[in-house]
Amino acid sequence: MPRADLRRSIRIVLGGARLTKRGVGFVVLGAIAVIAGYPLSMPVLLYVGSFCLALPAVALLFVRTREAALSVSRQFSFPVVEAGSTTAVTVRIDNRSRRATSPVRWRDALPWRPWVTESGWLPRLSIKTGVASEHSAALLSYALTPTTRGIFEIGPLVVEATDPCDLAWGAWNVGSVSSLVVTPRVAQLATTALIAQSGDGEARVVQRRAAGDDDDAMTREYRRGDAMRRVHWKASARHGSLMVRQEEQHSYPEARIIVDTRIEGYPDASRATVLRAVGGDTISPSHSARFEWVVTMLASAAVQLRREGFLVQIIETGQSQLTDAATVHRRSSAEQELLTRLAAFAPIETAADWWAEPSTRSFSRGPVIALVANPEPETVDFLISQSTSNVFAVAFVVEPTSGFGDRERFGSAKRPPLAQELRSAGWTVIAAQSFDDVADVWNLFVTESRLARERH
Repeated sequence: MPRADLRRSIRIVLGGARLTKRGVGFVVLGAIAVIAGYPLSMPVLLYVGSFCLALPAVALLFVRTREAALSVSRQFSFPVVEAGSTTAVTVRIDNRSRRATSPVRWRDALPWRPWVTESGWLPRLSIKTGVASEHSAALLSYALTPTTRGIFEIGPLVVEATDPCDLAWGAWNVGSVSSLVVTPRVAQLATTALIAQSGDGEARVVQRRAAGDDDDAMTREYRRGDAMRRVHWKASARHGSLMVRQEEQHSYPEARIIVDTRIEGYPDASRATVLRAVGGDTISPSHSARFEWVVTMLASAAVQLRREGFLVQIIETGQSQLTDAATVHRRSSAEQELLTRLAAFAPIETAADWWAEPSTRSFSRGPVIALVANPEPETVDFLISQSTSNVFAVAFVVEPTSGFGDRERFGSAKRPPLAQELRSAGWTVIAAQSFDDVADVWNLFVTESRLARERH
């Protein structure tokens, strides 16, 4: 038998079983005793050596037989959890083999350090019969506190077994993985003074009425299923058919948040861990401290502005990753939808469809916030086009933490410093660093909003 086939056969037989340090010591001691027994003509050494060699082999086979067919399912108390929060994980293990299992130790694999949970004992599981048996399954639980955002795979379950003499050790992966969505941390931000500028926020809305009689503007034709209490009899008599009152159309003050998602705008981002595919199942962290600060501020600011009564529009300089969640509506589910999408948010190389001609993109009036680090010239030009004399525009610029600063700003054409260029266009620039507290930096924005209110 070729040596490669022999090694492959041994791996198949032993599976995940390995010798411990004590087992290796027995093998070494047995080999020395056997080698020394022949020239010294001492049968006792041969007996001892054979025993020392056979014991680890038996231990390996013993550990190998501890492997059983198990099914694993996980349930999270919160399948979508905020970074830094704790979720309880309940693991159900069912015995699918035709024999009872022995007590073994278990760990659950994690995608972050220390890579596995603390070990625990899995009790003996009996054979599962046609009648439900509580002894053929076990419920295990542990707490999980992810520190970074992302979509992570928890598992598979790692089962560990040893022999009574601790000569061999085995570990096997059991079951599949489960996805856990970790959203960015949402900081508690102070209330701005922007509501007064936009019309009392939640308390006040703008009613839009068509030209003509008020009755005509407030009614429409009756449709099957409309409640009779909504019938407008005066308008019905005039039109000769049933007319019902319709809800008044409302528009709410809007706020825009422009976020730079182009990887070129983050010199500290690692290209090896850029988002592999928009909407993929597994997302790696961006490894850019400046981009992570931007994401935290984006989540916190969008939630705060929505709660103040704004319809928040998020504009990405890269290909849209938020899609429908880019518009944060006033419904309660809008926040959760946005935060869930932000779990997979990452700097990407593909630009937005409008990025090549940003000047052609127009938006309604309202406060605008920009979140950038070291944006490309096209992004800067777009920001400049979005600031007018009657728009409250504030740019958060995340500066590098090192004393060397960023590389030369894109191309040979000399451009003024970013802060100077934005201020000249009417932007208020707030500088921040990746280790700054988001709430503290937001307080500077609140102060600027109050000054803008006083000026108007």
